[in-house]
Amino acid sequence: MLTVAVLSCQKAPRGADRVTAAPKDTSVGNPATDSAAQSAAAFTQAFYDWYRRHDDRLETALAERPELFGPDLLAALKADITAQDKSPGEIVGIDWDPFTASQDPCDPYRVDRITRRGDTIFVAVRGLCTNAAPRPGPAVFAELHHTASGWVFVNFREPGDTNSLLDHLALLRQEREADSTRGPH
Repeated sequence: MLTVAVLSCQKAPRGADRVTAAPKDTSVGNPATDSAAQSAAAFTQAFYDWYRRHDDRLETALAERPELFGPDLLAALKADITAQDKSPGEIVGIDWDPFTASQDPCDPYRVDRITRRGDTIFVAVRGLCTNAAPRPGPAVFAELHHTASGWVFVNFREPGDTNSLLDHLALLRQEREADSTRGPH
């Protein structure tokens, strides 16, 4: 089971193996205020409120609310958790909360702004830190698509990170596969 250490309300630095580049605003798109955008924002806020009440637990979200996630994202997150469970004491998967983009959630989280690029709605979410100063700017951008059954999260992005959550999960999967072909260390 993935455990999250709570040390402070500062965003923890990522491992050196993470691929990053110069900051880039992943919310690029046109500001969206129409009813679909407002519906996506309400869906996102409801999820973050629920997530907080469930102690910001990734495993709980995937087990109790799988319908909120697109199939690719759901499968990739479940595979990452399974791989981590098979390697206790070793970090082989994400070591941060993908929905808060931190190792130390800064509850509560609130919708900050909404943009649209094609059929994708980007909802910027900001941590307000009730026990410290609010973090500057959004913590994460939730990417949503509307399906026949309603809104689903299809990916998450951090400001300044050129890789999305799905990109990071794919890179980690590739590293695990490469390690398994090399055999024991």
